[in-house]
Amino acid sequence: MSQDEAAVRVDVRGPDGPYQVSARYLVGCDGARSRIRDWAGIPFPGTTYPEVNRLAQATLPDTVTVLGNGDLDVPGSGTIRAGFTRTDHGLLGIGSSPGSQSVSLYTIEDETTEYDDDVPMTLTELQDSIHRVLGAHLPLAGSTRLSRFTFKARQAERYRHGRILLAGDAAHLFPATGVALNAGMLDAVNLAWKLAADLHGTAPAGLLDTYHAERHHAGARTLLHTRAQVALRRGHDPAAEALREVFTELLTDEQPLRRMGALLAGTDIRYPMPGTHPHPLAGTFAPDLTLHTDQGITSIAHLMHPARPVLLNLTARPDLSETARDWQPRVDVHTAKTDDRPADALLIRPDAHIAWAAGLDEPADTATPALREALTGWFGTP
Repeated sequence: MSQDEAAVRVDVRGPDGPYQVSARYLVGCDGARSRIRDWAGIPFPGTTYPEVNRLAQATLPDTVTVLGNGDLDVPGSGTIRAGFTRTDHGLLGIGSSPGSQSVSLYTIEDETTEYDDDVPMTLTELQDSIHRVLGAHLPLAGSTRLSRFTFKARQAERYRHGRILLAGDAAHLFPATGVALNAGMLDAVNLAWKLAADLHGTAPAGLLDTYHAERHHAGARTLLHTRAQVALRRGHDPAAEALREVFTELLTDEQPLRRMGALLAGTDIRYPMPGTHPHPLAGTFAPDLTLHTDQGITSIAHLMHPARPVLLNLTARPDLSETARDWQPRVDVHTAKTDDRPADALLIRPDAHIAWAAGLDEPADTATPALREALTGWFGTP
């Protein structure tokens, strides 16, 4: 791989032999062991935790009975409870349905063994892990899925190196399940519209640099709460049990529950916005307001389906709509009403983040030039 001011060239070896690809940009979406990241010389600092996670979809022999509550009745071992069971040796998770001999299994335990990812996990390895964690034998008849992985907390020092960019697991690894999917998709949506603008010649100077600024900030935020999850799950002493109990109590209240939901979804992020005093909504996800238009009822989410910038005029202000006309057809302009409007107007980027907002009843002599500045700053000269 090599790059200059105009292009990136990659030597590829495929089924039909070696060949070379040349493009204006190269995006490394090649996972945790990204060759693109390594070749670009981008450091990937962080921590690898000693937990080994095993995940399986397995079938039970007829000797094991799935009870009505999902528990497993195992001859010689008694009842093995469904859900999560924590022991001094790790954690076992069981998901089952009455009447089905198919079961989802998950174990976590600290191990010092170095596993080769190219050597597949076996059913015996899973059964041995269950036995170590639970102290009981669970007979299994077969499996349709077996997976082994470790948890890492790592983040690339930069998401852009010239014409090379990183997204997804190549850019970050989180020590908790599920959140990497959200983070990777948000990376892709953030980068896609900026790359498209650059390739179409409409991007203002520095637009691609905002990809690193915004998504690195978001990745650090995700690392924060997933590292907190490590502290919650790894402790085994009375203090750790007390922490988990207090945290569980907090999540019975709506406000903390909403805060944690936004953290997990990645929707709590407020990207840094240009300007000295940006509107409080600038940089946040657009709220999915119900909109009343001349054509009927719609929503912000529906307006975003074409994946284009949107100026949403919530007060039918002619000064704002007229200003945005210079950017048509690059920016879609919509006029609508909504209950409890949060602003007079919202300028929404294709990734559904608010680029600019007009304050309630903000005078034209401040709103109009600010809108023009935002349109130019994000979507180029008209």
